[in-house]
Amino acid sequence: MPRIPSALIDEMVAHAREDLPNEACGMVHAREGAPVAVHRVRNTTASPYRYEMDGLQVARLERQRDESGETLFAIYHSHVASEARPSMTDIRQAFFPPGEIETGLFMYPEALYILVSLADDPPPSVRAWRIVREEPHLIEEPIEVV
Repeated sequence: MPRIPSALIDEMVAHAREDLPNEACGMVHAREGAPVAVHRVRNTTASPYRYEMDGLQVARLERQRDESGETLFAIYHSHVASEARPSMTDIRQAFFPPGEIETGLFMYPEALYILVSLADDPPPSVRAWRIVREEPHLIEEPIEVV
C-alpha cells in the first residue's frame, strides 16, 4: 500500500483548488520509493475537462530526477466535478502515442496516477490508480496517508 505524507496530499489538494475552474496537474517525486516532493506542472489546455502537462516543464523534471537520483512516484491531476477516478481520456493519455492502449508504450509504466476530486469538496477525495492494458484499464491502489 503506497504511503503518502499528508503534507504532499495537502499540496496536491491546494493546487487543485488554486487552479479552479481548470484541472491541475503535476508530478510526485520519490527517494528510495518514498514520495518526497510535489511538482506543479502547467496544464497547457487550461481546461476544466482535461489536462496536458507542459512538455518543457516535464523535461526539466525528468532531468532533475536523473541528477538527484529521485524517481517518479506519481502523475497527479484534479477533477473539478467528477469522481477521483481516471476517465477514458486520462487512460488514453497514459500511452504513447496517446490512445494506443493495445499497442502503444506506457508513458510512465511504474507511476501511480493520483486523482484529486473537488466534486464533493469539502472534503476532497484523493485516490491512486495503476493504469493497465487489460479492461477496465484501472486498478485502484489504496493509499495510506501518514
